[in-house]
Amino acid sequence: MPRPFEYFKYYSAVVDTPFTCAYIFLWLYPRMPPTPFGDQLKREREMRGVSIEEISAATRISTRFLEALEKEQWDQLPGGVFRRGFIRSVARFLGLDGDALISEYELQTKDISPDRPTSNYSSEIPRNYRPAAAALAILAALLAGGWFAYKYYAPEIAARIHKRQSAPAAGSTTVPASPADPTAANTGASANAADPSIPLDLKIQAGRPSDLKVSADGKPVFDGHIEADEVKQFEAHDTLEITATDPSALFLELNGQTVPPIGTPGQPGSITLTHKDLKRQPGGPN
Repeated sequence: MPRPFEYFKYYSAVVDTPFTCAYIFLWLYPRMPPTPFGDQLKREREMRGVSIEEISAATRISTRFLEALEKEQWDQLPGGVFRRGFIRSVARFLGLDGDALISEYELQTKDISPDRPTSNYSSEIPRNYRPAAAALAILAALLAGGWFAYKYYAPEIAARIHKRQSAPAAGSTTVPASPADPTAANTGASANAADPSIPLDLKIQAGRPSDLKVSADGKPVFDGHIEADEVKQFEAHDTLEITATDPSALFLELNGQTVPPIGTPGQPGSITLTHKDLKRQPGGPN
């Protein structure tokens, strides 16, 4: 019968690899399983000469729970953070690394804490959104400034545009009457004269909010607040008095004729309109 060493020589020749002592020891002595968690905890306690009662008095953990830890009786222990808190307190008392002991417990029991941070780091390069945020902020500021300027100066700009557009039309339609034609002269004079029998029709449109007071023939007809883009109409026989906290925000039309802005922007002002104001042709001097 061949000796064991001859078997080693035979297998070495077949595999074409030297059969060293490492292979022999691995074959004869397989890897031992890790020490159970409870036995490891008990061994650390006994090496320090500490009793379970001493640990219980120091950590305020019941001896029943401490014995269940060493015996790995998990059904007698509260789960979740309480169990890990017991392990951490015992490790601190024995001078051990609490995180390492909890990791050993989780490795053996497969009880992974959901609060433990994972090691899955994102490989994506973080993006810098500051330039885009700054550009959006500048754009929002420009839009807000444009909207404010439009609301503040829209009535005044509309009045000036209407005045410039109506001036050439008024100049082109005016035909001087011939001295030999007294009928045409009388017609032109009557067209420029104000007829007191015609009622005064006032239209007010707000470009932005303002407080407004209106009196017709000496009687108050409106006293309140007018919102942006709101339109009010009033009628009188002789006079119309308008008072506003910001009269430049109002666009006025008297019998279809544009009335120039009242006062300076942002300052209170008032105006009284009569039939004489109807003599002003659109686009004429204020």
